[in-house]
Amino acid sequence: MAKPRNITVVSQRVPYPPNKGEKLRTYHQVEFLTQLGYQVEVLCLGESEQDHADANALGEKLNISVTVFPLPHKVMRYSWALLHRQAISVGAFYSSALQKEVNARLKSGCDALLLSASSLGYYVFNAANYNERTCALFMDMMDVDSDKWRQYAVSSSFPMRAVYTRESKKINALEARANAEFDDTFLIADEEVRLFAQTVSAHKPVSVLGNGLDFSAFFPATTPTTKVNFLFTGVMDYKPNVDAVMWFVEHCWPTIKQRLPGATFTIGGMNPTKDIKQLAERDEAVYVTGFVDDMLPYFHKATAFVAPFRLARGVQNKVLQAAACKLPVITTSMGAEGISYASENTMFIADDDGAFTDACVRCVKEADTAQQKAASAFNALHNTYSWQQQLQPLKQALEKI
Repeated sequence: MAKPRNITVVSQRVPYPPNKGEKLRTYHQVEFLTQLGYQVEVLCLGESEQDHADANALGEKLNISVTVFPLPHKVMRYSWALLHRQAISVGAFYSSALQKEVNARLKSGCDALLLSASSLGYYVFNAANYNERTCALFMDMMDVDSDKWRQYAVSSSFPMRAVYTRESKKINALEARANAEFDDTFLIADEEVRLFAQTVSAHKPVSVLGNGLDFSAFFPATTPTTKVNFLFTGVMDYKPNVDAVMWFVEHCWPTIKQRLPGATFTIGGMNPTKDIKQLAERDEAVYVTGFVDDMLPYFHKATAFVAPFRLARGVQNKVLQAAACKLPVITTSMGAEGISYASENTMFIADDDGAFTDACVRCVKEADTAQQKAASAFNALHNTYSWQQQLQPLKQALEKI
């Protein structure tokens, strides 16, 4: 590349600190682009002073421009979405000030625009100068969001079933249009690409842009834990995480405690809902951490990691983090989805409550087998899941502009 080219990244949230799914993914993409020599700016949305502080920290860390656009009150945003017949996800992250900046970037303001969610496509399609654009357009859809909303609809009753069904249809239309009109669109795994082809009117191939792992942040403990402790981590007001934990505690945990006396279950992560907090109030063997600065000590104190997902899309970063810490993983098929090395050789995979419970018990009682699986996962992870390796498709796509 003769000289650095200008790339504008538009993100729903400040992609820093990289402590949750989409923030982690976008942060590493931005870092990767700066390492390649691109001039990168980030336009993102925020609701608090902390968001502005995080944006400043990100700008200083990577020596880039980061601008935060305040979001209106939630009631105004959701009302706007209904009034304009848009997806609620579009309204949840819509700012007229950000719209003006996107308009400016579309024509001579940058060489490429990278959007970090399908719902952000509205900013581009809504621009008055969209048909006069001069920059290349890329969208990181991450997951097939429309199918996530479809899953929510199937598992819900009226009126939320109707709300989720509407959302699925609206997002599906955005996904299809972005695929047809953007220079390239990305999804997190081959399974998501296949799902996209089945459920969205795909016009062009979708590229796989996987998640990697920062091996300096997640690594094995130097001393083994002496107590039986199962771990789950995640943002604990996110519906798939809440559903996974509630199902595990209701359907698996009582039997696990009977068969493994003294076992504990730690639920690590920010924003626990009332239902999640009550799990610890009702059972002294369940611990809810709430927000913590560093989750690594909790991985190091765990015997095994559980990922009992029933509602999910894409690659679960938490499963990769557990593998990097050489923890045995017990997961459902959905929790293993998109992980290239996932098999019975690298993790315990079970979908019904009886099989999942048995797998948790086996993981403890057959420790040698569990450690063999964990070691195989650890080795496979290190061979394929560095961020540099996973983000090569983004590099290749940008080199074509």
